[in-house]
Amino acid sequence: MKFKVGYARTVSRVHDPADPGEPSPGEADATVPDGPRRRRRPLTRKGRPTLTKDLIAQTMLDLAGVHGFRTVTMRLLAEHLGVTVRALYNHVADREEVVARAVALFTEQWPAPRPDPGDWEHSLREYAAALRAIYRRYPRALLVSLDEQIDGLAISQERLVHTDALLGMLRAIGLGVAQAQIVHRDLSLRVFAFVLLMDYRQDQGEPVMQHTPVPPLWLRAHPGLAVPHLREAVAAAPLMTVDEAFEHTLHGLVVTVRDLLATAAHPG
Repeated sequence: MKFKVGYARTVSRVHDPADPGEPSPGEADATVPDGPRRRRRPLTRKGRPTLTKDLIAQTMLDLAGVHGFRTVTMRLLAEHLGVTVRALYNHVADREEVVARAVALFTEQWPAPRPDPGDWEHSLREYAAALRAIYRRYPRALLVSLDEQIDGLAISQERLVHTDALLGMLRAIGLGVAQAQIVHRDLSLRVFAFVLLMDYRQDQGEPVMQHTPVPPLWLRAHPGLAVPHLREAVAAAPLMTVDEAFEHTLHGLVVTVRDLLATAAHPG
């Protein structure tokens, strides 16, 4: 069974390295000046990427981004890459190693905030937008903590350093340790939920902004029911675009920070 990769990047198929085939130009012996000729590892075989640990992990991440980690078996990886399962095990010890490397590849892309305490609102919005872009590449991979056991070593240093920078800005504008953590958690939840519930479905072709508090079909099934506010809401949809809805979500985050700053300035 083969899955198509949707919003995530499409993975190129490669030949089984166990199949010698015809050598590509990259496999030819390279002449080293003033030294013996030596063979270099080819970057491609017949125009396709050579199977490597990172290619396997990236394929895992691309597929998990659309279908979730739990769905991606070694057999599916091999099928998608056009190799045998045995060929995969020439490069990785087990599926857990592939998952760990896939998570590392994901967190290596974590955006770096540009903290500016003098314009913290812009910094928060910019960072949230960058997070949204990364999450949107691999939306179903966000559920990895529900599907897999992740070792801390799989998390790249960038993920930690960039989160620390954001917390540092929140502390610099006057929030306490607990308040800064509240904002960080709120930001993460807002972006996480928005990508999974809105962007992911929109990118799959679902008209999410036409969604209403209840499906119109339910109201049509009860034409005499006195629910004027529901009927008004259904008739008014859609009220905004997806991007406008995201900005509205971030506005709520900014309001939260302002409230926390006011509390910190006037405790009790």
